[in-house]
Amino acid sequence: MNEAMQISMRDARALLEKWKDESTPIAVVAEGPYRQWPFEQSESLRTIHGAGVRWTMRQVVKVRQITEKEIVFEGSNGDLALSLGNCRILYQEPREARPEIREEAESETLSRLSIFFPNDEAFLFYEIRES
Repeated sequence: MNEAMQISMRDARALLEKWKDESTPIAVVAEGPYRQWPFEQSESLRTIHGAGVRWTMRQVVKVRQITEKEIVFEGSNGDLALSLGNCRILYQEPREARPEIREEAESETLSRLSIFFPNDEAFLFYEIRES
């Protein structure tokens, strides 16, 4: 099984620029603090049980603006602005997904860009396959 590949900020910006130029619809799923649940429960992110502040969000967005300091996405529920300094970025294509979810991933998405921040926040951007 293939793993997601860590990519540079430069490569991530190039992909985001492509999505912006093509007005690509992107499903974003985010959580803080991030905890990936076992596949038996779901590939999606879920609320964490326990003490402390936690949050989750989902929406379909498009890249609106890319500057040196941040990326701005626009969606029907409002804008999302991310400062991409000091983060880890992974890229994955659906054919690299775990076998138990690969068929669904291939039918619904073209790629996934995952952005992980040091404070345990994660933003997963899925390039949606248009039907």
